[in-house]
Amino acid sequence: MNLPKKLAAVAAALSCVLAACTAPQDSAATTTAGSEGSATALPRIDAVTWRCVKLVDPSGNPVELSGRPPTLRISADGKASGFAGVNRYFADATVGNSSNGSLPLRFGPVGATRMAGPPERAAIESAFVAMLDAVRSSRITASGSEPMLVMQSEKGDCAWFSPQATE
Repeated sequence: MNLPKKLAAVAAALSCVLAACTAPQDSAATTTAGSEGSATALPRIDAVTWRCVKLVDPSGNPVELSGRPPTLRISADGKASGFAGVNRYFADATVGNSSNGSLPLRFGPVGATRMAGPPERAAIESAFVAMLDAVRSSRITASGSEPMLVMQSEKGDCAWFSPQATE
């Protein structure tokens, strides 16, 4: 990692810590109890590249995430993008406000590049895009020492993401 990227990563981490320190103590979007009962600073949903670690299809069946996992990044201007399994995708993202720790979240029409791939990768992409269409809210929690972004559809939790390591 070159020096500018390291400085940007340190600045982003410091920003998250400062946001957690200035937020109300009951704010589930920025802090949550860790395994030892201490508060853990959690990142915002935007400005983080999230790696999908668990995905269920619209019927509620788990999807095997072999190989390179799908990713999600939501920019401050409400644009979502990432890798869906075979192709890069893009969509509008609308994040609402909530005081109960669950953020209303919707993705607009999903567009993607049109490369062909093996059937197992195409199946991951199909399930991932269907999940994006079905998402209605999200929440950030702590899973051990790592933050976890959990997406919810009307049927319940449908995708789990962890922050992707910076390269």
